[in-house]
Order: sequence, then structure tokens, then C-alpha cells
Amino acid sequence: MSIAIRLWLSLVATFVLVLGVGVAIRVDEEQRLLVETTLRDRRFFAHALHAALLEEHGDGDAMEEARAMLDRSEVAEGHILARLVSPTAEELPPPSLPGVRGELERGEIAVGVHEDEILTYIPLDRGPDVVAIELAEPQAVTGLLRRIGLVSLGMQSLALATVAAFVTFFLVRAQVGRPLVRLASLARRIGRGELSAREQLEGAHEVADLAKEMNAMAQELETTRKALDESEVERTQALEQLRHADRLRTVGQLASQLAHELGTPLNVVSGHARLIEQEPGVPDAVKDSARTVLEQAAKMTKSIRGVLDFSRRKSERRTVDLVELAESAQATLAPLARKARAHVVVERQGTVARVDASAQQILQVLTNLLVNAFQAMKDGGLVRVRVSERDATPPPGSNASPGRFVVISVSDQGSGIAEEDMPRLFEAFFTRKAEGEGTGLGLAVVDGIVRDHRGWVAVESTLGKGTTFEVFLPAVARK
Repeated sequence: MSIAIRLWLSLVATFVLVLGVGVAIRVDEEQRLLVETTLRDRRFFAHALHAALLEEHGDGDAMEEARAMLDRSEVAEGHILARLVSPTAEELPPPSLPGVRGELERGEIAVGVHEDEILTYIPLDRGPDVVAIELAEPQAVTGLLRRIGLVSLGMQSLALATVAAFVTFFLVRAQVGRPLVRLASLARRIGRGELSAREQLEGAHEVADLAKEMNAMAQELETTRKALDESEVERTQALEQLRHADRLRTVGQLASQLAHELGTPLNVVSGHARLIEQEPGVPDAVKDSARTVLEQAAKMTKSIRGVLDFSRRKSERRTVDLVELAESAQATLAPLARKARAHVVVERQGTVARVDASAQQILQVLTNLLVNAFQAMKDGGLVRVRVSERDATPPPGSNASPGRFVVISVSDQGSGIAEEDMPRLFEAFFTRKAEGEGTGLGLAVVDGIVRDHRGWVAVESTLGKGTTFEVFLPAVARK
């Protein structure tokens, strides 16, 4: 049974109880008033009859007239029993009402109730041997009136209770039942995981306050679940980074071994190829083959050095001006830029852009980004290098802290990067370049160096329009 029905039944029971008590009190009060009124009427009737008897016949004749009146058939057949009584005369019965002897001896009218009868006494004389007429009226009429009043009041109370029951039923249903049903539905939805569910109840009462508290609880649960989801994503990313770091550690170990195992043979191959190239009298075809061997050995040496640089990033750091490093990278790569028909422009925005960094490693970052820009522009174009300062908040997974950063932006007009390649852009050995154009270590080296400097790299790219790499490095506080 719902709480609304129980509340309604409690209210109905209370109404019935209160009305029942009220009916009982009212019936008793009306019965009392009815008896008092009846007694007044009988006293008035008795005085009138007493006066009439004494006035017409005197004391002696009044008794005879009373006997004659009592012997009439009309009196005998009436519902009022009439007889002569005397407190002292042996031939007459005593009065039925106790305690009336004194009033009769004084010649006074006496009226009272005894054993459900209304008794009226009319003295015909006075003195110790007084004789009086006793009129005994059963209270059957009074009982009938009482039952009629009880039934009438009962019907009125029943009608009032019925109306009150209907009114309270709809009020309780509207004010308690329906709101509780809505709150129960809200609780079930929250239990099913619909934490965005809300229920608005109008009014300033406890049920509306409960709805507000449940909405606040759902909001807190939703916020907590979002935080847990974000924590799970961050945990997964951190785990992936740890796995990636473990792979990179393995790569570093392999790189060191490769350096020792391949370094000396490559030097020997390069030395012999150089001797063959420089030997007089060697056919041109042989010299061309020797130069090819030298070029390929140089590429192998460069690849090994890249792997070593990727696995070993520690070097001395100092305060450097990134604009100067950008201009140095521009000058160093000028021949390569001319060959790729690329025009490099270095721009400074704002004040001095200084960071605490390894100049050699940051120069390597700029070199790798510029070379990638040249290779992305098959038909040449403009490469814009901007150096600026701004306040920034690091992305999730970065070991940087919010604050002031120097930003190196390298923008090209190349073919852009496919969206599906963006998540793997900084993975070691991942590349979309043709065979012989890259090893897949360039951007991985850039990302690793920048992370070692407590920064991060942001990328924006549009297919067919170009790509922009932004390198964020913590700025040196101005003195």
C-alpha cells in the first residue's frame, strides 16, 4: 500500500473519529435540552391544572374532581399514566419519585425523572396527609426523538466524512502521491545509470526539497562518473606511455649495440670506398659505385646517430634565444631549402623569447621540423617560423605546468596530414614518406626532446593546405 493511500486512510479515520465524538456529544446535549424543555412544559401544565382544580372546587371538592377525572376512559387509554398518591395515606400508593414529600406537604408542584419516566406531581391539598395526582410519562417519545436525532446527525456526519474523504483523496494524491511517484521514477532512472535525469517539483515543501536533493545527488554522481572516466582515460594513456617508454628504452639499448656493432664496419667501408674513389686510373663506373657506397654508408651512419640521439637526450642546458636558434637553423638548411624550392621566413612576435634549454637539441628540433616541411611541399612554397610568448595550459598527459611559454611555430604549405595519422604522429619509426626519404624518428625525436624540456608539441593540419607545428617551452622569467 502506497504512503499516499495510508495517509489518506489515516485522515479519513481521523475525520470519522472526530465526527463520531461530535455526534455523540451533540446527541447527549440535545437529549439534555429536550428533557429540560419537557420538564418545563410539564411543570407549566401541572400549575395550570392545579390552579383550575383549586379555583373551581376548593380543596375538598378538588380531590373528588381529580378522582372523577382519573376514572375517565380517555385518561386511562392515554400514554400518560395518572393516579392518586400520598406519602402517608395507607390506602394510596406512595409517590414513585423519591424526595418529593416535602414539596407535596408544602403544596408545591414537583417534576422529575425516575427510571426512564417523567413524573409530575400536582398536590390537591397540603399538610402531612397530602394527596397528589401523579402523572407518569414514559420516555419512549424522548427515546424516539433521540434516535431520530442520532440518525439525522449520523447521516450528516456520513455525508461530511464522504465529502472530506473525496477532497482529501485528491489533495493527498496531488500533493503527496504524484510527487512521490515521480521521485520513485527518478530514483529508478538514477539506479539504471541515467545520471542526467532530473525532476523539478514546484513549491516550498519537504517533497520538493527531497526532489532538489535527489537532483543534486544525481549531479554529484554524474560529475564523479565523468571524473572517473577521465581518470580511466588518463590511466590508460599513462600506461600506454609507460609501455612506449619501455619500447624506447629497448630501442636505446639496441641503438647502443648497433653503434658499436656497425660503427667500425661502416667506417671501414667508407674508408675503402673513399680510397677507390680517389685512386687514379680507376674507371669512372667504379668511382660512381664507390660514391654510391659512400652516400649509403653516410645515410646509415646518420640513421644510427638519430637513434642514438633519440635514446640519449641529456646535455648541458643554458639560457638561449629561440629566434637566434631559428635563424641558425634557417642558415644551415639554406642549401636544402633551395633544392626543395622552399622559402623560409623567421618572425619574432613580442619581446625577447628566452628559454633554459640545450641549444644543440632545440636546433635539432627546428631542423627536423623544417626538413619535414620541405618534404611536405613537393612543389615548393613558403615556410613560416614564428617565435612568440603566451600563457598556456598544458594538455593532459604532459609533465608541464600552466604558465608562460615561448612558442615556436613552423607552418608549411604542404599536403597536410591525414586525420587517421594524427594519433601516431610521434611514434618512433612511424612514417608515410617514401622509402629512403625518412626513418620515422624525426618527430619522435622532436617530441622526446620537447618533453625533456617540460614542454609539448601541438599540431594543426588541413589536407591540401598545410600543417603547423607549435612547440611550447617554458619561458625564462624576466628580471
